[in-house]
Amino acid sequence: MKIIHTADWHLGKELHQNPLETDHTLFLEWLLDCIREQDIEVLLIAGDVFDHANPSNEARKLYFTFLTRMAALGVQVVVIGGNHDSVQMLSSSSELLDLVN
Repeated sequence: MKIIHTADWHLGKELHQNPLETDHTLFLEWLLDCIREQDIEVLLIAGDVFDHANPSNEARKLYFTFLTRMAALGVQVVVIGGNHDSVQMLSSSSELLDLVN
């Protein structure tokens, strides 16, 4: 079984009031390519998916779109909340995560 471990995505983070959405999008595209190329079966996201407990709509969209793409690939996704994540926010993706086992 091939597993890839990631952490500290901090989706929605800004640097000196400049959004990093483009950088986050590029990271998620790179990760998706890596998962495809390496035939990864399980993706572990260990904390700090988002930078704020109540992330922006753009950050949520990036996350949910990525999870949808993982479902299409049949990759099992395991998410562990971090100190920047809210249980309610991460729980809102539980039905989508159920699709990817």
